[in-house]
Amino acid sequence: MQQQRSYVVTLLLSFFLGGLGIHRFYTGYIGLGILQLLTFGGCGIWALIDFIRICFNNFKDADGQELCEYNKTLGLAFFYVWIAIVILSIITNSAAMVAALKG
Repeated sequence: MQQQRSYVVTLLLSFFLGGLGIHRFYTGYIGLGILQLLTFGGCGIWALIDFIRICFNNFKDADGQELCEYNKTLGLAFFYVWIAIVILSIITNSAAMVAALKG
């Protein structure tokens, strides 16, 4: 019997190191992990898609098993935190751009 990979570990790896594909290595996708590492998560797009799939428990490991200990609340919380970070980034970058244009 093969050991299931943890949902929480996969979610954390994807959130913090998704651009490097570390979550792919953890879930057994070594070749895809190397590809994500070399392309910085497909310029972030591939890493973002993986992150959203993990948040909503639509991601399986290389053996085709679902991640164990799925926590819907945690997945939604990380998804909303990610959205908040994106919105704050847009606001701060817009403010910085306006300041640079004025000065």
